This record gives sequence, C-alpha cells and structure tokens, in this order.
Amino acid sequence: MVHYIQRECNYGSAIPAGAVVQFETLIAQSQTVSLTPPEDFVYQNDGTIDIMRPGSYTVFWYVVCMTSQSTVGQSYQLKKLNYSLITPDWATVAGSANHIKVAQTPGFAIINISEDEIAQYGKATIALFNTADAEAGLTFFVPKAGIMIFGVSIESMEAKLAAIDTQIADIVQEIYELEQLVYLSEEVSIWSQTSELAGVGVSVINSGFTYNFWGIGALSSQQTLSAQTVYYLITSGQYEPLTYYEGDSAIGTLWIATPSGSSYSLPIFFDSTGIYITPGITYQDLPAGTVLRFTQALILVE
Repeated sequence: MVHYIQRECNYGSAIPAGAVVQFETLIAQSQTVSLTPPEDFVYQNDGTIDIMRPGSYTVFWYVVCMTSQSTVGQSYQLKKLNYSLITPDWATVAGSANHIKVAQTPGFAIINISEDEIAQYGKATIALFNTADAEAGLTFFVPKAGIMIFGVSIESMEAKLAAIDTQIADIVQEIYELEQLVYLSEEVSIWSQTSELAGVGVSVINSGFTYNFWGIGALSSQQTLSAQTVYYLITSGQYEPLTYYEGDSAIGTLWIATPSGSSYSLPIFFDSTGIYITPGITYQDLPAGTVLRFTQALILVE
C-alpha cells in the first residue's frame, strides 16, 4: 500500500525562530478506505503532521526565504515526536541549511515507522522547524514552502515480494516443464538380464514425457522360450522411468525372425515392472542370431 501527502505554504509571511513551518494548503493526500480513520495523514493546525500507517517514508521539503536577521543563514530541521517519554519531546530526524538568506532551502529525510509504534500510540508525529536564531521572512511568491511525504507499507511490500517470489518459482517450474516437453534425449541401450534372452535388449529415446522403445540385438546362443513363462527384455530396475508407468499394461507386438527366414509374432507387455513377453506356445530351439524386434511409445510422467 502506497501512502502520500503533499502540502504547501501559500499565506504565511514569516516563520519565527524555533517555530513549526506551516503548510496550510493541501495539494494531494492518500486514503485507505478500509481503515478507520481513512486518512493516511492528519494535518494539525499547529503545522504538525500525524502519520497514521506503519511503513518506510521519504520526506522532501523546501522553504523560500527572502529576508532574515539570522546570524547563521537559514536552518531547518525535521523532527519526530517521541511518544515513549513520560513527557513527549521532539527528536531531530534530519536537517537542511543555507548560508544565503535570499534563497530556497531544500531538505529530505527517511523515517521508518513500525507496526508496534502505530499500535501503541495510534500515530507518529513529525514537523519541520525553523532552527535559525531569527525568523525567516518568506517570499511574496507562492508557494512559499512545500512538503511531500511518500511511503510504502512494509507489511504490504513484504507480502507483495512473497507473492512475486511464488510467481517466479511457478514460472521457473513451467519453464522446466516446457523444456522437458521439447527435450530430446540421447539413445540409451539396455541389455536383457534374462539368460534365455542373452544378446537382445532395448533402446530408448525420450522427448519430454514420451518415451520411444525398440528392440535391438540378436540371441547369442540357441534358446527355447517355454509357453506361459515370463521373460523380461528389461526390468524397471534397469530403466527407472518405467516405474512411472500408470494404468493397465500396454500391449504391443514382438516379431521374432530366425536367420533361416522363419518369423513369428506374439504380444509384448509394458508396465511399471518392465518390458516382457509371455509366450502362448513354446518356441523350440531358436537359433543363435535370432532377432526380436518391436517398437512402442509410452507416456511416462514422474
């Protein structure tokens, strides 16, 4: 939440030594309609300004002097009322000075007002004082002096920063997911650990969450594949992404081709345990060099 106030001195003629500079004319002021009172600042008739909200505030001011009997030129101090004392007293926050009496004297300060301060005292009070040893006669032009206070609620800023951090984290995650979708991996080859399938295996390439598997190699020795027996080409222990498979087993087709030209086909299964076959009949004495071929695409999401 942003809080601001701008006021001017348009009617004063002089500021007595030690007196508060008056800013009787309101130019702009913020309100927080959800709070009571809605005014973020309250200007008092003695020239003091009450700040009603906690936050970090920047204060800018200027005074245009035309005549003065001061021996030190112009001198102004922004002070804050210390309500924690038994008898509240003013403490200097910042000052500005000018050895030229016929000139404009600007100044600025930063004031931090805590939640506890507002909760305990209901407000923080500041004022700009003429701290020269004589009155400052103001210019006949208007405005003769001005003050602007601009602040940001620390709590609101922290909440916004936390929200921004969350949004950045979400964006980073989305970018990562997009990268995963367009990412094309290198080819990975895994060889079967099943003795009857020694010499054959599986290669895989993935693009994002789509994994493309195909059979490679050939039997290294004569083998018999018995009916109703499970033979794993690879297990999920050999290739972890297979553990991400959800749902019922996917079923593809495995082609068996012998060196003599004979060919057979049977179902091949894919699930979270691996890639395997369960022959419905016995394939007797498949010779060395027999190849097992298949292709299958799976969606595997971690």
